[in-house]
Amino acid sequence: MVDIVIKKKTLPKRRFPKGYKVDPSTLTAGRYGTLETVKIWGDERIFEYSLRAQGQSSLTMSRLYPPIIARNLAKEIAEKANLKHINPNRIRELEEQTGHDVIAINTALEEILSPEARPHVNKAKTSADTTQPARVLQIEDSLEVVADSIENLRDIVLEKAVEWIDVPHMDTTHLYDALPTVAGRPFAHYGEMLQSDLNFLKFVYDNSLMCKWGDATGCHHSATALGIDGMKLQEEYCKDLGLKFMDAPAQIPGLEFEADVFYVMARTGETMNNIAKYIAWGKSDDVNIFFNADPRKRKGSSAMPHKDLKGGNPTAEEQDMSVRNYVMGNMVTALANCELPYARNLAASSNSRINLEYGFKYFDHGIRRLANAVFWTGLNEDRCRERVKRSFGVVTSQQVMTYLTDPRRVSKPMSRSEAHNLMGKLATEAWNSKTQFIDVLLKNEKVKSRIEEKVLRKITDPFEYVGQSKKIITTVFNKYHKKKTLED
Repeated sequence: MVDIVIKKKTLPKRRFPKGYKVDPSTLTAGRYGTLETVKIWGDERIFEYSLRAQGQSSLTMSRLYPPIIARNLAKEIAEKANLKHINPNRIRELEEQTGHDVIAINTALEEILSPEARPHVNKAKTSADTTQPARVLQIEDSLEVVADSIENLRDIVLEKAVEWIDVPHMDTTHLYDALPTVAGRPFAHYGEMLQSDLNFLKFVYDNSLMCKWGDATGCHHSATALGIDGMKLQEEYCKDLGLKFMDAPAQIPGLEFEADVFYVMARTGETMNNIAKYIAWGKSDDVNIFFNADPRKRKGSSAMPHKDLKGGNPTAEEQDMSVRNYVMGNMVTALANCELPYARNLAASSNSRINLEYGFKYFDHGIRRLANAVFWTGLNEDRCRERVKRSFGVVTSQQVMTYLTDPRRVSKPMSRSEAHNLMGKLATEAWNSKTQFIDVLLKNEKVKSRIEEKVLRKITDPFEYVGQSKKIITTVFNKYHKKKTLED
């Protein structure tokens, strides 16, 4: 046994609090999303983030250049730049009239300000100086949400690794029985991969969230017309928002930065897909090492009632396979968007709005469903042992080969190729005759003349031949369990 004690199991994060009435119109396709992501995305949320960007730009300019915007007027703009003061329906009405979202937002803001403050709305800015910071703020908040969800999934996965650290298991390669291990070992792999996804998420969070205030071509023409340093203004503004910036943006920063965000989802989606497929494979009738332990059983099939005994089809796992396919498609689109005729066109604008909103909602939904599926995955320990035992011990042939070639262990070591060929022949003989590998080895003079029977029996026990599986589990668990990603 290993001395890791999990005092309290990590529970999967809920998509919505129990009893919460979800408005389907806030969900992707009326079905997919989480409480946190629906609070970040949607048309009114875009209004809110855009108004926040407008308010902060007034405060920053006033701080640097009070003769241009008096501090009391900047404060008025910032305090009223939100949907507590502006009716979102008024913004929609103005957008219908103008055909321009930022003009509608700015006009609605002007309408509620004092006459003295109105001239300072959107000063020295083009529309992208509002939409870009607003979008990046939404992305920043979304990355914080999904980081927390991925950490939750990682911790549940790592706890499974520890829970099953002493249960024998047969690893497969190319879908063939390969080498014995313990049932928790694959989950240590998946936990470490999720941590690597989180590491990349942090890199993008720290380096790819690009704010911007540079006017229509990124060259600060309006700031120059005001007689101020636009580059300094941009730097201070982005710092005030807690964001990075480019010294030489076009009308927007290069969309390669936005593609980084989509790669966070696509890369993590691949890990999720591997976890989902592994669990679904383990639940299949032919493998049968996993089962659904959730007491809230689902119906299996409208046509095949016998599937009820499985607690339903592996729908959560299969939905995560679907999430992976979707975020992979968004990654392709995001890379295509990187083609930017200098200094701007709108070829990327609409699809990225759709894919960021729908992507984050669906992605976070999928992470939480997978965490729930892993949490409720039970282990059929007898079946695990059976899958090791059925090998007749031939899966230890690698260890016997290693002994036969080691001069520290045998007086007349074989060459690697000779030992490999011999073990291949004897393992095949044991398998075809359904004979224990040890019995075949003890009849072979080349083997028994080099390795005594007591040692042979020990090194051909597949239940003991697990390498450093347990140490790997404890190492990964101790490194990453409960580790926070975005805390300094």
